[in-house]
Amino acid sequence: MSTASTLTSLKNYKTGAWVAGETARAYDRNTSSQVDYLHFVTGEFIKELTRRVPVGSSVLDLGCGTGVLTIALAELDYAVTGVDISSAMLDQIRPKIAGRNVTLKQGDAFNLPFESASFDGAITRWVIPHFRDWPLILKEAGRVLRPGAFLVFDHCSRANYEAAARHRPIDYANFGWNPYANGDDNLFYAAASVDELRLAADVAGLTLIDIVPQGFFRQNALLAASLGTEYFTAFKTLFEQCYGDPAVKNFVQWFDMAVTRKLPLEMVNGVAVVLQKR
Repeated sequence: MSTASTLTSLKNYKTGAWVAGETARAYDRNTSSQVDYLHFVTGEFIKELTRRVPVGSSVLDLGCGTGVLTIALAELDYAVTGVDISSAMLDQIRPKIAGRNVTLKQGDAFNLPFESASFDGAITRWVIPHFRDWPLILKEAGRVLRPGAFLVFDHCSRANYEAAARHRPIDYANFGWNPYANGDDNLFYAAASVDELRLAADVAGLTLIDIVPQGFFRQNALLAASLGTEYFTAFKTLFEQCYGDPAVKNFVQWFDMAVTRKLPLEMVNGVAVVLQKR
């Protein structure tokens, strides 16, 4: 199969995977916790937008899913537009937004149903790493942003995967985040280096402002490779249990806010990327 065919097949598979109603309901259940580590990391991610875009501004939640970011931003009094390819996902949001300044629209991240220069900011999470041709999403997001507006998205650090691979092979089935399709060089998920992010931003008419490492203890390929399958599985289980202890939670949150942000990209898999429209 050619590279182009592989990309198209993966895109179609991943786009179609979210359409079913039961998938949307399960996704909503799995992301609804207000107390786990993922919720904290998500809150820190959102701050990369809110510290730069004034309250009341129009913000696009691109690939909004079941509305984790949409609702959080609406509660902060932003005028939020959530767009997603799946109407089933949008159906999970509607009961939660009564009285909020939220607009929902079905649409494709690669071909957004909005006029150019429509938004003061945009945010997207758990979308970009799913698509090998993610720079096209950046280009389309840049189109709908006003000059000076910010775009915040998450990505996987290529440096973290490379550092892990140098240390020892990763059991990707256990890691849960396999960049390779069928064990070959056809990447199932995307990752990026600083140079790749800067180039994609420049082509989209955006400027790379910051790359912020986040969530040291979550899906870290270097930890997975260093610990090996058995100990990494034990680590994840023990971490989830210990995070319920207020003292542990306070330390972990302090570590991410004070230490993780300063770590080299080799040491953290998840990053928040901040771009600005020229």
